[in-house]
Amino acid sequence: MGMSVLYVKLLPSAITEITRVFEGYEHLALVSTVDRETGIVKLQGTPDTLPDVVEVVHNLPFNVEILDNFSE
Repeated sequence: MGMSVLYVKLLPSAITEITRVFEGYEHLALVSTVDRETGIVKLQGTPDTLPDVVEVVHNLPFNVEILDNFSE
């Protein structure tokens, strides 16, 4: 099964929080910090889990912007 990647931008101070949220949802997505200074984070899931990852991101209690055209 291939990987699906979602890049998001949030306040750098919220990186720890988003990491903890996804740790609580075991096997939903792996969180990796791309750029700590600008708050860019990569969420790696599978094609099956990606809709759930997006749902979680939209319901976080802090602002998270999905970066549609970002690449490393």
